[in-house]
Amino acid sequence: MTNNIVIGAGISGLSFGYFSKKPFIVFEKENIVGGLCKSVKDNGFTFDYSGHFIHIKEKKIKSLIEKLIGKKLLKVNRNSVILFDNKIIPFPFQANLYYLNERQKQKCIDGIKKRKNIKIYNNMPFIDWAKAMFGDGITNYFMQPYNKKLWNCSLKKLTAEWTAPFVPKPSQEEIIKSAYNKNEQNYGYNSVFYYPQKNGCQEMINGFYKKIKSNVIKSTKVYSIDIQNKRILAGNKYYFYDNIISTQPLKELLSSIKNLPKEISSLIKKLECTSTRCINLGIKYKKNLPERIKDVHWIYVPEKKYPFYRVGIYSNVSKSLAPKNCYSLYIELSNKQNCENIIPLLKKTGIMNDTDEVISINVIDMKYAYVLFNKERTALLNKIFKFLKDNNIYCIGRYGSWEYSFIEKNIIDAKNLAEILNKTK
Repeated sequence: MTNNIVIGAGISGLSFGYFSKKPFIVFEKENIVGGLCKSVKDNGFTFDYSGHFIHIKEKKIKSLIEKLIGKKLLKVNRNSVILFDNKIIPFPFQANLYYLNERQKQKCIDGIKKRKNIKIYNNMPFIDWAKAMFGDGITNYFMQPYNKKLWNCSLKKLTAEWTAPFVPKPSQEEIIKSAYNKNEQNYGYNSVFYYPQKNGCQEMINGFYKKIKSNVIKSTKVYSIDIQNKRILAGNKYYFYDNIISTQPLKELLSSIKNLPKEISSLIKKLECTSTRCINLGIKYKKNLPERIKDVHWIYVPEKKYPFYRVGIYSNVSKSLAPKNCYSLYIELSNKQNCENIIPLLKKTGIMNDTDEVISINVIDMKYAYVLFNKERTALLNKIFKFLKDNNIYCIGRYGSWEYSFIEKNIIDAKNLAEILNKTK
């Protein structure tokens, strides 16, 4: 009998298999591994499923990835910016008021000075948290419009629980100082990131996959889980298990469990998330790379008149991702109904030159993108994960754990769970 059955061969599932010392099988419903960390190639371009850059704090994780791919990772000093009022402002907005006009600066300074003295806590509405942290000016110019586009929901419904470590929080003094002097400090958890030299994120995925290839069964969906008899139906066969390690979206896992108790099944619809459409473009330029995107890795776009909330430049991270005299972009939208006129808008903003030619288009719709942090989320997950653990089912990964996470955390969580289960009889 197989001790552990892993659902999903993305970074979390493959990492678990790599660290497991007990017999296991990984089932992957697609015919290639990688999940949302895989890469696709078209007309000489390599595209990821949107920007998947590797933010690493632990040297052991960096060494592990380099060992698996047999090459050093590229080390990249992040250059992310904000397109606001047709100006390019360094990220984060709240620490770079220098680039605003005098009226905008004053609104931001007044806002930060006149903040209400209220208790700040994780589960408060995000919009209230933003005003309490940064004041009305910064909130109205950036925090509100950008996050409205990203999360595609009411910012009263969204809580602030997700903000650490993702939203930089400079002090009032630092914010006001940034209105009169250019900021030289790097903010954010991803001020330095890493990336494979070639083949996109797929290179990292392939490194893990090669080590456990014989244990991975592709093109095989897990249709049902019988927790009473501890068996699953995968493809057209039944398999018995000791433990299930699920990396698939939590909603899908719960929906596949037979005879799920009503008190648990009633919670499925309360698990909410956003979807994202990623439009990957391969572009040939006639003379030069657009001036506006030189050396820039990604651009935040808060203003409502643009349907996309972020544009990334793959080829500025690694030149290997695009052919000579070409560059590659990813454009992210949370509302795919608003994707008309993307290319004219990119030219209008200066992200593309007027004479540039699009020679590759790759559109990826991701049903699960950002888990929605609402007030019920923590209590729901506590109930769900207790039930699952009581039935020897463990959830890891961004969508398995129903969280906002990143690649390093996914690898570490998979390693920690494997080490726990390695010790069980």
